[in-house]
Formats: sequence, C-alpha cells, structure tokens
Amino acid sequence: MTITRFAPSPTGHLHLGNLRSCFLNWIYAKKNNGRFILRYDDTDQERSSEEYVTSIASDLKWLNIDYDQIFYQSKRVDRYNELFDSLISKNLVYPCFETNEELEIKKKLQLKAGKPPIYDRESLNLSKQEVEKKILNGKSPYWRFKLSQKKISWDDLVKGKTEVDLSSQSDPVLRRADGSYLYHFPSVVDDIDMKITHIIRGEDHLSNSAVHNEIFSSLESNPPFFGHNPLMLNEDGTKLSKRNFDSISINQFKTKGYTTNSILSYLYSVGLNNDFNFVEIKSNNFKDFDLSKISKNLPKLDIQKIDYFQKNTLRAMDINELNKEFIEIDNLNMNKKEWDLIKNNIESYENIKELLNIVRRKSIKLKPSKEFVELLFNNIEDIKNLDFEAYISFLTQKDKNLSKKDIFTNTRYILTGNNNGPSIKELYQFFGFHELERIINEFKAL
Repeated sequence: MTITRFAPSPTGHLHLGNLRSCFLNWIYAKKNNGRFILRYDDTDQERSSEEYVTSIASDLKWLNIDYDQIFYQSKRVDRYNELFDSLISKNLVYPCFETNEELEIKKKLQLKAGKPPIYDRESLNLSKQEVEKKILNGKSPYWRFKLSQKKISWDDLVKGKTEVDLSSQSDPVLRRADGSYLYHFPSVVDDIDMKITHIIRGEDHLSNSAVHNEIFSSLESNPPFFGHNPLMLNEDGTKLSKRNFDSISINQFKTKGYTTNSILSYLYSVGLNNDFNFVEIKSNNFKDFDLSKISKNLPKLDIQKIDYFQKNTLRAMDINELNKEFIEIDNLNMNKKEWDLIKNNIESYENIKELLNIVRRKSIKLKPSKEFVELLFNNIEDIKNLDFEAYISFLTQKDKNLSKKDIFTNTRYILTGNNNGPSIKELYQFFGFHELERIINEFKAL
C-alpha cells in the first residue's frame, strides 16, 4: 500500500510553498488508494508552538485535505533513544565536543584556504579514554552520523536519475548535547515505523535524502521512493519563506475570501500546466496526476493564475455551496435569484459583496434625471406589461430626444444607483415591474 506523509515543523503558519509538498503527497496517496499521514516534527521545543499546530490543522481542514493518522515527534523520544543506542553500539555515530565558536573558526580557515567548509572529522580521532575524560570534566557530547562518503543515487519520482556525492557534505549532527534530536534521525525513524513508501518534498532536500538513505540502511531498513519538486519562488524570483508570509500564507488567502478550490487548483497546476476543475477536486478524481510530468523549472508564484481559478470556481458554484464556503467570513444569506443574476460578473469574493449591495440597493451612488423619472411616472400604466425590448421601444417613441444609452443609464440608476453590475436587461427582469414601480414612486416623492 502507498503511504505518504506531510511533516511540518510547527514553528510558523503554512504558506503556499510548504503547502505544495503537502498537496503533492496527499494527491499521490489519493490517486493510488493509499494512506496519508500528518506528522508534526516538533522536536525543537523552543520554537515549536501549539498555536502553529492549531493553525496548520485549521488550514488543512479548510482545504479539505484529510489525513488518516496524526503523530507528534515530541511523544516518540523514547523510540528515538532506543534506536540511537543501536547506532552507538554499531559505531555509526561518534561523539563531538567542539563549541559553535570553534566550528565557526574552522569554517573560516577552510574558506580562506579555498576548501569547502566541511566538518574535518577531528573527533573521530579521539580515543575512548579521551572521550571519557571530557565527559568527566563536564563536557556533554553532541553526536554526528558517520557518512560513507560515497555517491548515493536513486530514481527520483520527479527528477529522474539523481546522484548526490556524500564526500561533499559534513557528517550530520543527529543528537544535540542536551539529548534532543535534530531533523534527520527522528524523520527516518518515523518513516520506518509509519511504513512510509513515498516521500515527496522540495528539491532543497536532495542532500538530506542522500543522508537519509544511509540512515535507513544503518537501521536495516529500505528507503522509500523519493520525489523532489522544484521550489516555488516569489513573483520577483526570491524564495518563498515564513518571512514574507503575509502575501503567501494560507490564512491570508482564507480571510480574503479565496475558495479552497482556487488554492488547490493552483497547486495542482504549478509545474504541471494542468487546469483542475471544481468537480474533480470535490470528487478526489486525480487520474491525470503524474509526478514525472512536473516541470523541472522553478515555478514562480502567479497570483493572477490563482485569481483565474477563483473566478471560475465562484461562477461554477451553486448557491448552497457558495453560502457554505463563506459562512465563516460573512453570512451572505444570498438567494438563488440573486446569485443567478450576478454570478457571471463575479471576479472575486469582494466582487460578490459589491454586486450584492448593488442589487439589494444598499449602495446608492447615482440618481437618474428628474425628467426621466417624470417620463416613467406619467406612463407607468403603459409600461407595466412590457418586456425589456418593448420598454426601450416605447420610451424612444414617447421621447424622440431620448437615446438608448440615456434609457440604459437612467434605468440602471433607478434600479441600482450604480453605473456597473449585471446587464441592464437582466436587472430589469430581476427587479420586475412591481419593484420598478415602487422605486419610481419613491424617486417621484423625493
């Protein structure tokens, strides 16, 4: 069975970049009738926050991204300790005692000498007695994983044949001096225990995947299949990050009235150049999804594309879906007649509210001419049974100086008090004669 996962660190809110990896794992599991797991990588207790745990869960719920199980790394420390001890017994990890300052000095000297800033493995030369002495003197070791320094290759689900030279990397730190774990080790242990079969993540994890291959082997487990998608960039070509979160956070899109479908459709289209419609999203129909077809080029954030999906999603929704979609933002309480009138003019959520105010006559900005109101008032009995075309014809015959534009403009002002909105013919039909008569009488009284 296919099992994928999304493993966010609860140190910030979700944005489009990290959500994309989540979406790809979720959709891959759905397509293959597999399972999708949410796992909080919360071993960094200083930076992790319950606020972000709640925020991530809320965003996924809003997006209808469901998961079969949920795990917290902070609750699995005993398991990590158990397996880490096995690495110690196999001499696959080694203790180190350098301070951050000492490591920084080493790095500067290496760079000055024109060498890559890779850990020099000096601690591997420490004898057992020297290690014990340092510990007795009050120094607590941190632990590095001893890489093979080989070339690691695999058939990447996105990139195809991929190779990483581990000799170009430092032996990664797996456990800090205080006993807490860094990213690599808990991630691999969890992937083993949770029987993860496929991992899809950003290509900034390529070197991590090579390291993880070796950690999997050290724990006598086969690695899952890896897929590394190109990282999404901002419109200006800079990296998406939590620092420019205001423009790309899922919560921002939610509060601005974007639909779940517009966001999911956009994520689906990124790199695939494939439009995804509302019906397919609702039915989890992902038959055309293929990781190997993802473009190798770095995609840039395209707000206009999101707006395009937003417009088409809104126009395809029925009244019940629409009212339900936005109930947390604003109870629109819109009826079908109103929605049928305005939906083909909708571009955004704000558009809905603007047009609703127009057709509900809550935004009166412009008034018709007194002469036009007088003309309608004096001929109200002749107008009452006319359709729109006959209405136009009658008025042009009644007043030879009236142009069709004059009639259109003044009728729109009478009905809505605005110069935009649905077509005047649709507005005429929407309001009906009785409402038109009431408004004319209202204007006449004024």
